[in-house]
Amino acid sequence: MKNSPYATHWKSSQLMSDKRFEIRFYKDKDIQKVSLHSHDFYELYFFINGSASYIIEDAHYKLQSGDILLISPSDLHQLDINDKSESYERMVLWLNPKYLRELSSPNTNLAECFELSYRRKQYLIRDYKLSEEVTEELTALYEYSLTDSYGSDINMEIIIKKLLLSLCLFIKNAPQVLDKSRSVVSRTINFICENLDKELSLDALAEAMYISKYHLSRLFKEETNTTPHQYIIKKRLVFSKQLIERNTPIKDVYLKCGFADYTHFFRAFKHEYG
Repeated sequence: MKNSPYATHWKSSQLMSDKRFEIRFYKDKDIQKVSLHSHDFYELYFFINGSASYIIEDAHYKLQSGDILLISPSDLHQLDINDKSESYERMVLWLNPKYLRELSSPNTNLAECFELSYRRKQYLIRDYKLSEEVTEELTALYEYSLTDSYGSDINMEIIIKKLLLSLCLFIKNAPQVLDKSRSVVSRTINFICENLDKELSLDALAEAMYISKYHLSRLFKEETNTTPHQYIIKKRLVFSKQLIERNTPIKDVYLKCGFADYTHFFRAFKHEYG
């Protein structure tokens, strides 16, 4: 795949054009930085080459070739390029949650690999054997996506099912790891997510975590590459978008998401989503 001439043209919009799934292979240098963001879909990210780090919520990973990241809808994430002189190569598979439900069976939930990673806060898979399998499956999927040949659509569906099943089995059998070094930031993020409808000042967060607000700000910035205030706004906007999609009355949305008034909410929402 490294020598493939068919690399996808990178776009900063990060939006799906297909309603089911999209597979992309990127190979570029000095890409435009994308700020901390989230999607409405699942993302399987496969790192091939380069010098980069990845932030998902409060987890910060220095990537190695073959790393697999599982990112769920509403997970805030961001890429950091460490060395722009190196070619940055990766494959990305985007999956619509509805499509995943259609592929699943009553006995087999193919979104479980993402759901378990989200609940455990373990987004990274680093396993040589699984990495080889994922490389093979993603490469085949990408090559099929470039053609309209007979059977290509069926083959792509088979590959996606097989790929997700392998990931689900791996995650289900993987031991859970508690990273104590991130415990303060993790607790802060949990507190934020559970209290989005309340006033969340830095003073309130620091008091809840029994830590000085200056120390909390420093730790939070180190782990998430953003400030507590910016993170809170992002999370509130993600939640507000979910409520709107559930047909929640607008007059209730901004209150449930902790915005002081409708005008403040509208400006922030328009700035984030257009």
